[in-house]
Amino acid sequence: MKLLLRRSPYLVFYWESGKLLVQNYLTHVTVAADPIVLRLLGFFEQPRRANELVATIAAERKDVVLQAVDHLTQHTLLEPFDAVAKARERAMRLWNAWGVEARLFHWATKDVNFIRPEEVKAFDEARKRDSRTPSAFKRYSGAQRIELPPAKSNLSVKFTDVLHARRTQRDFDGRAITLEELATLLGLTWGVSKWVNSPTFGRIGLKTSPSGGARHSIEVYVAVHNVRGLKQGLYHYSPDRHQLHVLHLGRVKRHAEAFCAGQWWTKYASALFILTAVFEREMWLYKFSRALRVIYLEAGHLCQTFCLTATALNLAPFCTTALADSMIERAIGLNGISESVLYVAAAGRVRSI
Repeated sequence: MKLLLRRSPYLVFYWESGKLLVQNYLTHVTVAADPIVLRLLGFFEQPRRANELVATIAAERKDVVLQAVDHLTQHTLLEPFDAVAKARERAMRLWNAWGVEARLFHWATKDVNFIRPEEVKAFDEARKRDSRTPSAFKRYSGAQRIELPPAKSNLSVKFTDVLHARRTQRDFDGRAITLEELATLLGLTWGVSKWVNSPTFGRIGLKTSPSGGARHSIEVYVAVHNVRGLKQGLYHYSPDRHQLHVLHLGRVKRHAEAFCAGQWWTKYASALFILTAVFEREMWLYKFSRALRVIYLEAGHLCQTFCLTATALNLAPFCTTALADSMIERAIGLNGISESVLYVAAAGRVRSI
């Protein structure tokens, strides 16, 4: 064989069920990595021809080894080192700054075999039979509950004016917002706006932002710094009941800068809104990893709704993913595995010029 071959640069290795597996994340092919596979992949670290390999092994092993080389080439763990491979590698250098974790996630979650629309009903019914549906709403039993005033429903502002006025603000002046304004931010962004009955899943809450499968994976916690009528502290919002659960009372303002990776202006906002994801809700319905994209998109939808609502209330919004993830999770009491922080938004009054 005169063809130049090399080990694909798009491989990841991991253990599962006692086996070492190797996956090409560009082609979605996975192969068990037994000792001969590892040796062959090591041999072709640099582009080489198969006859160079044959020259190093005993005659009685040559056919077996060549079959293995052919098998790995067919399964894309070895690839021809040709003009196509070189061009692809040059293009892929764009992704080097983000490392293998970004490349793996992006390509491994592309080109999923989705179910067809006519198959959805059977798919949903099978999910319901397989296991108990995770609750879309989190409860803190025993926590003090605070009833919030109704969200304002008669904001006298044109939608196009709100769109054009929305700007990220960082120059908060530290003045308080009202409890009604906080309730409106929470209610119009995260609150259940309508209930519908699904023949498969029963009663489902709908919100003002889309959610994959109406699973509502995103929770929101509020670090209250300066809200008139509400004590400083850390709260959880119950979207179906429009209530706050009291988690901790006290000065959480001093943690804002550390939570947000040194962004000092966050401590002058009236409140931080911490978005987390409860992964099981989406995992239960969608058994493929692409669904993680859906959760990230849902957080983005909610945050834009939040920013527009804050603007309509004449408040200053801000959002960031520059976070001290584990610090925030410890403060809330999350393990960072079943539920993890994704995003932080803030609202306050902008400093007058």
